[in-house]
Amino acid sequence: MKLKFTRKTWYFFLLAAAAVSMLGGFAVLGGMDFSGLEMIVFCLTGIAVLFLAAQKGAPAREKRNYTGVFVVLMLSKLAAGGWAGDLCSALVWPALLGIQDNPRSPMQLVSAAEVLRLVFWMLTKYAGMSGLAFWTNLMFMLLTCARGWAGLTLYKTQEETL
Repeated sequence: MKLKFTRKTWYFFLLAAAAVSMLGGFAVLGGMDFSGLEMIVFCLTGIAVLFLAAQKGAPAREKRNYTGVFVVLMLSKLAAGGWAGDLCSALVWPALLGIQDNPRSPMQLVSAAEVLRLVFWMLTKYAGMSGLAFWTNLMFMLLTCARGWAGLTLYKTQEETL
């Protein structure tokens, strides 16, 4: 038996990453700390992006762009404690969706959710406005829903083209 990995496989990994991130968000809203789930999200996203970059038959431009997204994802973990890591992390999904030639891609929604979450996160973490913590968590949940919708859209679109 030979396994065949297609774009649909890697889009499922992105969908799973969004679902795990959403689970962590619900835990945070419930007062629990599931920060370990973010490492799983990071790994699933990294695997999907890396294998999309290595896909046989893909144009060189697309491979280069996916590799760039993977580098930004790695930079987000290298600078994990500071604002640069937060900024790199906010750029990954919009850049990933920007590579797709899909007019139905919810790139604007994901980009807006990333910006809102990043602004609330920066105000809470760096400006000392701890009163915004609940709203930051709410923006994170909005972001995970947008990422999940984006992953599902990519997955279903790929299904239609097979």
